[in-house]
Amino acid sequence: MTRDTEVWKQMFQELMREVKPWHRWTLRPDKGLLPNVLKPGWMQYQQWTFARFQCSSCSRNWASAQVLVLFHMHWSEEKSRGQVKMRVFTQRCKKCPQPLFEDPEFTQENISRILKNLVFRIMKKCYRGRFQLTEEVPMIKDISLEGPHNSDNCEACLEGFCARSKQVTSLPQSQTPRVYSIYKVEEGVEPWASRKNVCSDILQNHICRNVSIFCCCVILIVIVVIVARTAI
Repeated sequence: MTRDTEVWKQMFQELMREVKPWHRWTLRPDKGLLPNVLKPGWMQYQQWTFARFQCSSCSRNWASAQVLVLFHMHWSEEKSRGQVKMRVFTQRCKKCPQPLFEDPEFTQENISRILKNLVFRIMKKCYRGRFQLTEEVPMIKDISLEGPHNSDNCEACLEGFCARSKQVTSLPQSQTPRVYSIYKVEEGVEPWASRKNVCSDILQNHICRNVSIFCCCVILIVIVVIVARTAI
């Protein structure tokens, strides 16, 4: 499991409290988790993302955009309680003769993006919520990667869960897509930015209508004065 286990747990619980404050959700690591091997009532979400590694033997560093993060989710409506099991697949150094599998190191930004995608998936599958976002938030690669994925030293590939067909979006920082807040993602409630734009439009329409009424009144008064003077 990743070295930042507590960070993942805390961030996940904070995100879930934003959308379901009265429901209890927990996240815990499980090294035995396998893709598409689910217990009854459980659902799956998996994502290939970007992370860095460091060899504990030779201290060599490398990066990969094919790091598999696997989640299994279960929701109990009777208890208002949900569980998430998580497995982060490891990689090993290609230079050492007998390398160990190393846990990946994620940036805080990518941890946040992975968990936001997870929460959206939970809301969709467990709560049947309607969403403003239709696409996942892409991960950020902070370096340019060259060459093919090293499947011989990838735990997911060696276990038969090849990630080579999956691609992680790489965008310059200036073009990084906005990470939307997950407040109010349930049906019938729009994000704050949308509501703010609507309120602005309503205010502008109201001002325009008042100005039009004022102009009509002035014109009417002028006509009445002209008619009165003509009659005299």
